[in-house]
Amino acid sequence: MLKKFLVTCISVSCASMLAAGCAGESKPTEIIRPNVPGSVVLLVEREGGEGPYVEGSKERFKVTASGEAFKTVRWSSNAGAIEANAERVEWTLPSKGTASLSVSVETVSGKTGEGSFDFNVVGSAVVAPGTVVDPRPDVTGSFCKLAFDRAGKGHVIYLNDTHRSLWYASWDGTVWTTEQIDGPGMNNSGSYVSSATMALDEATGTPHVAYIRMAGAPSSPAIPYFRVAYATRANGAWLRELADPSGYGQNLKVSIALNPAQALQPSIAFSDSHSGIATGVQVTTRTGVGTWTAALMRGATLMGDVTFDSSGTLYVPFANSSTNDIFVGVKPGADTDNIRLTATYSDGHKWLSTAWGENRHLLLLGGGGSSLDGAQFAFYDLAVASPYLSSTVRYSQVDYKNHASAVAYGAGKVFIVQRHETTLELLTPDANSFWTYTQLGSAAALSRPSVAVRPTDGTPHVCYQLDGKLNFQ
Repeated sequence: MLKKFLVTCISVSCASMLAAGCAGESKPTEIIRPNVPGSVVLLVEREGGEGPYVEGSKERFKVTASGEAFKTVRWSSNAGAIEANAERVEWTLPSKGTASLSVSVETVSGKTGEGSFDFNVVGSAVVAPGTVVDPRPDVTGSFCKLAFDRAGKGHVIYLNDTHRSLWYASWDGTVWTTEQIDGPGMNNSGSYVSSATMALDEATGTPHVAYIRMAGAPSSPAIPYFRVAYATRANGAWLRELADPSGYGQNLKVSIALNPAQALQPSIAFSDSHSGIATGVQVTTRTGVGTWTAALMRGATLMGDVTFDSSGTLYVPFANSSTNDIFVGVKPGADTDNIRLTATYSDGHKWLSTAWGENRHLLLLGGGGSSLDGAQFAFYDLAVASPYLSSTVRYSQVDYKNHASAVAYGAGKVFIVQRHETTLELLTPDANSFWTYTQLGSAAALSRPSVAVRPTDGTPHVCYQLDGKLNFQ
């Protein structure tokens, strides 16, 4: 794959202009256009490489000029070793961090130009090679949820977008194995699936899946309705159940968590906001096979992943239906046991991904809005205290744009995967707590990635959609 940077200069230094264009989000093409007639255009190509820049690897670049022949070409870098051969250079990348590659040229016609290109170099063990999870011709992976068990085995659920079916895949460290959870079928009560999420029993590797089934009422086949469903894998087969008492509108949202104080009993939270009217967040708990007991949080809309702490308290991100404030409430607890995260609902907080950090810190990451330009805050560190209302929240900026994101915690660090339109990045704080942004490549627009840390080696992995396929990296 060739990665290209275009530089437009004539008899001037372009280094300062390129720093503004290249130091942040790296794009396939960078163009600088000074108002100077007869300028020379420099094209720098990354030859034979793709994915992130990994420390110690050898990267090759080539510089060309449109309609010009070079008299001299000089390459330099701020770190690492380079071997230059006229318009080509081989660069042995330095240790992880920001590194710069510079080029200056003089053409046969007497024009000169120079530029400096900044790259984020990652550690060799930070990101695993990308693989396609499901190689069949169907489009897969517009959403996915990734998790690891304690033995390091990977588990992911994802949508088959072509046939609106729900699938599960497991990874033994080398090979992915896929199987269907639900979907349309003949006389087997299968149904179209529109969304799903998963909670994993980390000790046994048993997946517990909550998802939204779409069906048509027999009396009115043209009017679809949606049901909250549950599936788990037991004795080599999938057990499927409906977890709600009736059908809901198309704005149904769902999340699932396992209660460690009740033998990992699954609880599903869901809400339906149809035509602007919220019916409240319902939390239904599986008390037996096919048996679910529900409780209602009135005047609220589910806004993120629910999670239990070790004592069996459930934490529920929600939006107040009358004020649009975003809170984290607890169950059991009074209706007033809520910690406010934001003063008003914003489009950039359509969903809050959650993860537990150390010392009862609940981490929440806002994302999923159609546009999050200039968002003031997106990351919330909720230090849970007793009583709950004495808990405190710290707010952090993450990035100027964030169209989909997820958070995980492992090996003593926070990891965030985020999608900027079609650019995929992995974020983690450095020694000074500044975010470092590692580019993972591209992802499909409108898709939702997931991130998880493999406990056996502390490596973060992500699932995402690229070229119509569910990918794992």
